[in-house]
Amino acid sequence: MSIKEIRFELTRLADRGVIAENRVIPLTIQTVLEAAQQKFHEAYFGEILEEKLQNLQGMDHDLKEAALARLEGMIQDFEKTRRAHRETLTTSDFPLAVAQARDAASRQGYAFPESDLPQFAARRTATDFKALKGTRPGAIGHRFLPVRPESTNIEYTKFFTSEEGYTVADYALALTFTFEAYVNDDLGDFAAAAADLGNVARRTRASVILDAILRKAARAPLVDGEMGPTPENLDALAAFMGQQVDSTTGRRASRRITDLFVPTIWERKAAASMASEYLVPVGGASGALAFTSNRNPAYQLGNIHVEDMIADLLAEYPDRYSAKGISEDDYIAVDGRNKPFELATLRGYEGGPKTFTRMVNVDETDLEGDFENRNFALKVHDIVGADLRDPYGAVIAQGN
Repeated sequence: MSIKEIRFELTRLADRGVIAENRVIPLTIQTVLEAAQQKFHEAYFGEILEEKLQNLQGMDHDLKEAALARLEGMIQDFEKTRRAHRETLTTSDFPLAVAQARDAASRQGYAFPESDLPQFAARRTATDFKALKGTRPGAIGHRFLPVRPESTNIEYTKFFTSEEGYTVADYALALTFTFEAYVNDDLGDFAAAAADLGNVARRTRASVILDAILRKAARAPLVDGEMGPTPENLDALAAFMGQQVDSTTGRRASRRITDLFVPTIWERKAAASMASEYLVPVGGASGALAFTSNRNPAYQLGNIHVEDMIADLLAEYPDRYSAKGISEDDYIAVDGRNKPFELATLRGYEGGPKTFTRMVNVDETDLEGDFENRNFALKVHDIVGADLRDPYGAVIAQGN
């Protein structure tokens, strides 16, 4: 639908006395911004939002109202859009579908196709921007409950928390819909840009987790790192993770590889390295006969996940990881048995980012947009943070 068609339909409502004539232009602009909101959320949630919309089509009105009442807190950023629908006596299932999608996305293990990292992150809700501490599992000084001999006092344990902590941060971006674009009826371009913004936003939470890994996880040196995830390199990584020592307690902090996050260039090699139980000898050499096992130490070592976002973070923040020598070809070994990462969101943002619109603020005419620049706008905010919950549960493999 074009801006001209939207304005025409609202003019008809004014002619029938449903809305006041001076509300035609503001509601036209609000409908344009609503279209952009929809494109953003369609791109952000993808199939899950389509599924929610389809399910709502056959739902009874009273059931919809009950569901909306239960999820009201999930769509506070849609209030302006919902007021416009009430004013024009129209209805839309879209806000409720977004609320249901956000409710699903707030649950443990929810992840988008671009990255599986959030599946390995414990969820946490922050009430403010203060440092979050005590994220680390296994921080109790005892490994087992001790026996309490009869008539003796209970023994008290020690516990360890992170002094550094981490905070949530406001990740935000805005789109401008210019006065000129409005006059030129360029709704399609604006809606397409909003969809692109949705695609950018859905990668953000995984990038926040990956950033914490690149900054805090150990980077394991490999003799032939440039060869990628060969059986020998994977075996060396497994040995590295198994021999770690907790810096606080001095105890062995052994971890095993359950999952590998590799860039696309290493996906086939990682799969081949773990596919065969026996290694096939290649080449030949003269000399004394030596008996060695040809069993593959990396056989079925772990699950493979494609993760190309390291290259994107290096391009976005070229100096952030330079001290550790992180390269685009690095990959990550993870012990995923106990969710080694933590993802925190500010209360109200558990299910994803929120969108906000800026309307006119010129009193003389409804069409002139913002006082400073005549623009209308759509913006998105996601307030999140991440940390290594288990500092020994992830290791960066040298890939160069």
